[in-house]
Amino acid sequence: MPAPDTKDVHEQLNKARKHTGKPLTNVVGDGTGGIGVGIALLLVDLINDIEFEGNEYMVEHAKEMAPRIKDMAQECRDLGVPVIYCNDNFGKWRSNLEQIYDTIASGDTPGSSVAQLLKPSKDDYFILKPKHSAFYATALESLLTYLQVKSLIIVGMAGNVCILFSANDAYMRDYALYVPRDCIASSSREEADAAILLMDRALGTCTKPSTELNLRELVQAHEKKGLANEKELKKRREGSAEKEGDGKKAKTGLASDPGAVA
Repeated sequence: MPAPDTKDVHEQLNKARKHTGKPLTNVVGDGTGGIGVGIALLLVDLINDIEFEGNEYMVEHAKEMAPRIKDMAQECRDLGVPVIYCNDNFGKWRSNLEQIYDTIASGDTPGSSVAQLLKPSKDDYFILKPKHSAFYATALESLLTYLQVKSLIIVGMAGNVCILFSANDAYMRDYALYVPRDCIASSSREEADAAILLMDRALGTCTKPSTELNLRELVQAHEKKGLANEKELKKRREGSAEKEGDGKKAKTGLASDPGAVA
């Protein structure tokens, strides 16, 4: 059998690369939201019963930070920034988003009210993790590559374990990091302070509180510095403008149609 032509081989490889780069349908939304903005919000282990011995400090701070994270997540959605839930699978390998959320949110545990407040929207992404880091043995890195993310905002719990491990792995992959100190809950005040200090000094993480983190300015800065994909953003803007135009036409048509008014 003759050897294949080199040109044909390269064409096939290019087709394969294009195919494997195509997004899979997201289990929550349509799998196409937030491409090209350059930033992503990562919510770590917030669907959690927080039920363990010595949980008092974490429960208190989880309930305090939940409204702040809710507002931040909604602002991200409004700005087109992808929101990614990365949650422990609690050792249940057949579990999925709906099962985990329903179990926690409907239960009578310290974390139920937090989960209820932070219910994922249909366009959010959801990844299950088996260990402490959001990156270890998960599809997170592939998802971030597809979304063309350069900077990560990480919130959740526990600040001294899963947040710290995830931030460390993100740092090793050259992501710019933001971990608002008022949006993480740790096992104790001492462990929280130690984790924040380590992320600040060793990982170059911005740990200022969420009240000082201007998401709109951050998005604009990524656009100006070329960290956002202008081509993708332009397509989204044009798509939004087209939808808005169609909506205006529909309203105009309704108002001008004599038969539309009874």
